Amino acid sequence: LVYILNRDSAARLTISSPLEAHKSASLTFALVGVDVGFENPIFAALEVDMDEVETDPDTHEPLFEKVLTFYELDLGLNHVVRKWSDAVDPTANLLVAVPGGADGPGGVLVCAENFIVYKNHGHADKRCPLPRRKDLPPEQGLLLVASAVHRQRDLFFIVVQSEAGDLYKVTVQTDGEDKDAVSEVKVRYLDSVPTCVALCILRSGFLFCASEFGNSGFYQFQGVGEDDESPSCSSLTFEG
Repeated sequence: LVYILNRDSAARLTISSPLEAHKSASLTFALVGVDVGFENPIFAALEVDMDEVETDPDTHEPLFEKVLTFYELDLGLNHVVRKWSDAVDPTANLLVAVPGGADGPGGVLVCAENFIVYKNHGHADKRCPLPRRKDLPPEQGLLLVASAVHRQRDLFFIVVQSEAGDLYKVTVQTDGEDKDAVSEVKVRYLDSVPTCVALCILRSGFLFCASEFGNSGFYQFQGVGEDDESPSCSSLTFEG
């Protein structure tokens, strides 16, 4: 069910009647609102159709296709439609909305084991690996568990955290003439803090980390991860 939240003339929060947008036998792993400026609202979901899940006869492992789906809320007709769907890596577990409209290209970052993929309707994928610790075994995967987006008047960047506690700065670069065309995705190591369930960047330059275990942390930015010596990866690696 989809609910529309709004405010009346007295600035009181109002909730509309629910709109049906359900799909039977569908398992949702992540859900995020897509920044589309003043156009019809769109939200993205990581889904698996449970009716199509099969079992490998030899290994007895489940075989399934995980997809990224864009749903659009048509405000004129007051209903939800499935706008676009595309297959993603089976290990995908987290979605991060990229600023859109006048602030950026929009779309989402699909976070999967060992890499991030920028995806948007009508745009080519931009896949970028994650910097890894030297002592991390090659066969061990690395997942991202939390994220936060920071916006300024003329730029934005995204901070994500791995399950090992490492923070990365994700930069989505666009072409100079076409701000909707993403030319590169960069991931640069920023710092390490205890593993969090949520991150929040304040405009005053502080980072709040809601810790998964123990006390939460409150940190102040001393830089934005532009040190050339910090480990980094680029989506251009897969385009060379």
